Amino acid sequence: MSIVVALASLVLGQTGCTQAVLQRDAAELCAAAALFRQAESQPAPERRRTYEDAAEHASRAASLATTSDAKADATEFLASIYDEHHLNQPDREQGALLDVIALRPNDLKPVDRLARLLERMGLAEAAEDTLLAAHRRQLNEIEPLRLLAQFYARRVTALHRAAEPPKADNTTAIPQPDDKGVYRVGGPIAAPTRLDRVQYPQEARDAGIQGVVILEVVIDERGRVGDAKVMRSIPLLDQPAMDEVSRWQFTPTVVNGQPVKVRMMVTQNFTLK
Repeated sequence: MSIVVALASLVLGQTGCTQAVLQRDAAELCAAAALFRQAESQPAPERRRTYEDAAEHASRAASLATTSDAKADATEFLASIYDEHHLNQPDREQGALLDVIALRPNDLKPVDRLARLLERMGLAEAAEDTLLAAHRRQLNEIEPLRLLAQFYARRVTALHRAAEPPKADNTTAIPQPDDKGVYRVGGPIAAPTRLDRVQYPQEARDAGIQGVVILEVVIDERGRVGDAKVMRSIPLLDQPAMDEVSRWQFTPTVVNGQPVKVRMMVTQNFTLK
């Protein structure tokens, strides 16, 4: 049983759902769970619309929640609705998981989910930073180290596979650029490799500000960052993040022997040690 199915079953099975009119956040969460269960038996077009409705109710439940536990439960449910098995909206799933981690910093399940999601998005460095941050919060605990060991094992496997000669496959779709001539990272278009290192803004460090800013960037044919826009904001860190990514240098992406522009999501992780 998936995490989201288990959570939906738990919410619907709680007697609090019959009294949800007394608590607006509980009512919204129960509505989200009921819609999710309804979607499971629907055909694809209707199912997606019902999942979207469930996500709206879960989002409202998180906004209305008056305790951190209730907000975290609703947000974790929201993240699961956004996962690859349901709405498949990785950017929104990522934002929801970051919110859950902020609410429950010592809970390693959302940390592991976020790291695996970042790997699927081609953001291995951000995945590693996420797990290392969890390890620093629990230096004497075994579980963060176990998650790191699993991450490094997956990376070794992925790098071995990447080094293998490509197999001939005449059915593989040829990647196509958008109307601006920009390719999107994913499938046969691998994420470019960073050639520089992150610099933490001193003013943010002095003020004790930390967090993850998510940006969408276009990387040009020479591996330089062109267009960039903030997708997940931390107001006091947005401009330092924009300034930082504008200096990033990547390996150029090559398609059919020619360097091309690519669009991808990146994270700028500001963490105080």
